[in-house]
Amino acid sequence: MTTDPDLAQAAAVGRARLAQALVDSGDVTDSDWQAAFERVPRHVFVPYFYDHTGRKISADDAGTRDQWFAAVHEDRALVTHRTDGAATSSSSQPSIMATMLEALRVEDGVGMKALEIGTGTGYNAALLAHRLGSHLVTTVDTEPELITAARAHLAEAGYEPRVVLADGAYGHAELAPYDRIIATCRIDSVPPAWVRQLADGTVTGSGAGQILAPLGNALVRILRTGPLKAEGQFLPGGAYFMPLRRAAGDGVPTCRPELPTGEGRPTDVPAAVVANNAYRFLLSIVEPDLDWQYDLDEDKKPTAVRVWSADGAIASLHADGTVSEAGPRSLWSRLEDAHRVFTEHDEPGPERYGLTVDNEAQRVWLDSPEGPSWALRI
Repeated sequence: MTTDPDLAQAAAVGRARLAQALVDSGDVTDSDWQAAFERVPRHVFVPYFYDHTGRKISADDAGTRDQWFAAVHEDRALVTHRTDGAATSSSSQPSIMATMLEALRVEDGVGMKALEIGTGTGYNAALLAHRLGSHLVTTVDTEPELITAARAHLAEAGYEPRVVLADGAYGHAELAPYDRIIATCRIDSVPPAWVRQLADGTVTGSGAGQILAPLGNALVRILRTGPLKAEGQFLPGGAYFMPLRRAAGDGVPTCRPELPTGEGRPTDVPAAVVANNAYRFLLSIVEPDLDWQYDLDEDKKPTAVRVWSADGAIASLHADGTVSEAGPRSLWSRLEDAHRVFTEHDEPGPERYGLTVDNEAQRVWLDSPEGPSWALRI
C-alpha cells in the first residue's frame, strides 16, 4: 500500500468486511446504516491512535502502518488523544456506534435535524451526514485541537456538517430545534439545554424530538413530552464512554484519599458483586464517578475492594467481609442501599430502568415512575 489508490482500494475492502461483521453480529439491522459504514472511511478520521502502552500507532510510520490499518478496520475503540498521559478522546467501537445510530431512529427524506454532542474525530458526524445530509447535522466539541482535526477529516472525506467549538452541555441553540440529539460522551444527568432544544415534531411530522446518550454506564433514550419535559427508558447492555468535556475544568481530584484505619464493620455487600455489570450500572446512577481498586483471586474475581468519590469519601472492603470508611460521609452505606434494592428486585439490568425529566428535576426509576427512584444531580 504505497499509493493513495492502493490505500483507498484496501480501505474499501476493509470497510465492507467491518460493515458485514456488524450485520452478522446483529449490531446493524438497517441496510442504510450498513451502507454508511461501508462508505465512510474511518481511516481518514483516525490517522493514528495510541495502544495500551501509550505508543503511537500511525499511518505515517512505516513500522506501525500495517498495525494501524488493521485496527481502524476492526470493531475496536481506539484512543486518539491523550492529555498528561491519560486518554481524553477516542474513536468509539463501531459496534456501539452502530447500536446508538440505530437506536436514534432517524428518518430519511423528512428534513430531520441532528445535533451531536462530542465531535471527537468526526467519524460519527460523518456517518450521520451520510445518512441525513451534511446540511442537517451539527456537531459540537469543546477542544479546539479536536475541532480543527475533525473539520479537516470531514472535508477530506467529502462531508460538510456544521462543526462548532462550544461547551456541549449547552447544546447549540442557534440552530435549534433538533429532531435528534445524540451524545458520544458520558453524562451524569441530562443538560436542561438539550431538552429545551428538542423539536416538538410539528415541522418534520416525525414525532417528538429524542435524546440518546450514555447516562451512567448505559444508554438512555428519552422523548420530549413537553416544553421542559422528557421521558424514556434505558437500553439493554452497558455503554462505557469518556465523560462530557466542559469548557472549564471542575477541579475534581483524581488521587485516592488515605485508606481508612478504623475498625471494620460487617456488611452484606460481597466483594464479588462489584464485578456484576447490572449492579455497577445502578451504582453509576446512585454514585457517579466512583474510582475503584480491587484485589483479585486466581480466577480474577474481586476479594477486596477500595472505592472512593471526588469529595474524599473512601471505603475499604476487606477480604474478611468487613468494611472500614473514612471521609466526610459513609460512602459504603450508599452502596449497601443500592445493593438492597438490587437484590430485592431480582438484580435488574439497565433495560428495567427509566428516566423522567421535569423542568430542572430528573429522576431515574426502576420498572415504573412510581417504583424506586433516585434524583440526579443537575
